[in-house]
Amino acid sequence: TKLRQLEDRCTEQRLSTAIRITKWKEKVQIQRQKIQSDFKNLQCFLHEEEKSYLWRLEKEEQQTLSRLRDYEVGLGLKSNELKSHIQELEEKCQGSAQKLLQNVNDTLSRSWAVKLETSEAVSLELHTMCNVSELYFDVKKMLSSHRVNVTLDPDTAHHELILSEDRRQVTRGYTQENQNISSRRFTAFPCVLGSEGFTSGRRYFEVDVGEGTGWDLGVCMENVQRGTGMKQEPQSGFWTLRLCRKKGYVALTSPPTSLHLHEHPLLVGVFL
Repeated sequence: TKLRQLEDRCTEQRLSTAIRITKWKEKVQIQRQKIQSDFKNLQCFLHEEEKSYLWRLEKEEQQTLSRLRDYEVGLGLKSNELKSHIQELEEKCQGSAQKLLQNVNDTLSRSWAVKLETSEAVSLELHTMCNVSELYFDVKKMLSSHRVNVTLDPDTAHHELILSEDRRQVTRGYTQENQNISSRRFTAFPCVLGSEGFTSGRRYFEVDVGEGTGWDLGVCMENVQRGTGMKQEPQSGFWTLRLCRKKGYVALTSPPTSLHLHEHPLLVGVFL
């Protein structure tokens, strides 16, 4: 009887596990689709901006080319007119001196009436410029619509981290005493989480890293390992960036990816 009961329990657990696997796959698929959708929207925004700049550039190109070609055609007409006057003068020079003196003034006056304008009258200054800073602000405006304020959770803070009174800043210092015992606290590495977690929707926040020479920054799953065995990598539920003195900026992928930045950011934005 006990064996039957144990067998029934085993069957139930297998069914329950199969259901949990299905639910987990569905949850991951929903998140995958959301990530793809978010990046697709961002890519669409950048693609539309690119198309707009290229359209304006092409329009400016055609307008200036049209003016230059009109100028080129005008030069051809004036060149033919001048050739005609030269030919007329040469023919008159073949006649008698009396006829030449009588008609040359008229021909010369018509020749001098031909005026040439320089091609510099058509400006080659390019007005369509892709202002990356303006584009950055456009993207930032879009991100700001999803901005949230993040406060830090002292119950998760490693004992070497000092939080400000408003829980908006963190610095590394001496070991903090009289901390509450919490299973949520990081013990392996100096980390701290935000007070509020996010399970859906879009979120954007910024972190002022200032002139700091070393930091880790990113997001993680709620159930990550916080003690011995903790690994900051996507497989373990961490998606983070790191700045360290020796290696510079690194994305903590698996394996880590070096980031070669032209400038040192003072502000880092995180978009979920």
